[in-house]
Amino acid sequence: MDRSTNEIARILIVDDRELVLFVMERALEKLDRDCELVGVRSGQEALEAIERQAFDLIITDLKMPDMDGVELTEQIRAKESDVVVVWITAYGCQGFAEEAERLDVFRCVEKPLEVKLIRRMAREALARM
Repeated sequence: MDRSTNEIARILIVDDRELVLFVMERALEKLDRDCELVGVRSGQEALEAIERQAFDLIITDLKMPDMDGVELTEQIRAKESDVVVVWITAYGCQGFAEEAERLDVFRCVEKPLEVKLIRRMAREALARM
């Protein structure tokens, strides 16, 4: 997908914790490009958001009550193969390396999240578009 740098990037953030959504949204509001940010609190809400519009980047927590990030990514890949996916987790990324490779996950980032890291990761992910 070839995109102009002037085009608005659509980013979906999926985390069951309101505080994480808040921090991620505030961090990504200050990217050096226009972004439309959508935050949801479950995998099901994420799938509904994806049905309504296309996203360039999806950042999802791995451990959520209704649907974990691996299952969500599997469903995303079944519908939209070229969207960039980033996983975030407080439980370490090493145990998810095989799934991440199989599902073409751009990066797995461990919590607690640093604002500079969030922005850098998002810039790198969006540069792949």
